[in-house]
Amino acid sequence: MDINVLKFFKTIANLGNMSRAAQELHVSQPTLTVAMRKLEDQLGVRLFERSKKGVTLTAAGLQIYQYSDQMVELWEEMLREAGTVNDAVRGTIRLGLHPSVARYALPTFLPSLMKEHPDLSVQLSHDLSRNVLQRVLDHALDAGLVMNPEKHPDLILKEICRDEVSVWKKKGSSLQDVLIYDPSLFQTQWILEKLQKKGLRYKRKLESSNLEVIAGLLQAGAGHAILPKRVALQNPFPLEEAHASLPSFQDHLYLVYRPSLRRSAIGKAFIEAVQSAPL
Repeated sequence: MDINVLKFFKTIANLGNMSRAAQELHVSQPTLTVAMRKLEDQLGVRLFERSKKGVTLTAAGLQIYQYSDQMVELWEEMLREAGTVNDAVRGTIRLGLHPSVARYALPTFLPSLMKEHPDLSVQLSHDLSRNVLQRVLDHALDAGLVMNPEKHPDLILKEICRDEVSVWKKKGSSLQDVLIYDPSLFQTQWILEKLQKKGLRYKRKLESSNLEVIAGLLQAGAGHAILPKRVALQNPFPLEEAHASLPSFQDHLYLVYRPSLRRSAIGKAFIEAVQSAPL
């Protein structure tokens, strides 16, 4: 069995939609359809029930799914072990993290890690923390730097640093009635709720899904902005909290990975580098 076909199967089962699975896997939908038909022919069972709403697992498909995690993990562990003869750190680590986390976290460990291990490669993937966590669970990533993850029995979570999210303003800015934020973040919704309870209202709101864009607008004096402290203070202009009495949201950044990662030389080197980083 082609292990990539098994990964295709897992992604389709998790998303329940062939089109979304194709986008996630960066392949065409016909490629997925052909792969699943071949897998069904090979196993002699039907894996999915198809409808206009998407796809769901059959009883046989559910049974295969229950073994798929172990099969993929064993395969990936075998590849890592094959590439670490005599404890040499060789191979590729697939790391996921939010772009804003990447800006301040990666420089603290990645340059020295790659310098020390010339046969190590790193593939970076940027997404929301909740999506990174799911991709680690799905074996699409080896590890993730994830904000405020929920505990999961199949994952190891190691806290590596803390941050706080507040409403910031540029000192001297006269534009006070605009609030700039990313509405998709849980931290933002928490801050917005606190603002409402305090009776602190903004006449205009400006939404963006990119924290660097929000930070740039804050620098330009376009209004107040909801940002993590580490992101806000990367800017060269003097900033201050807009509402001193408003509580901040406490962020916790974790390194997240499956237990098998630490059983290989490449995994041990990577985990050690992240945990010892001066974050």
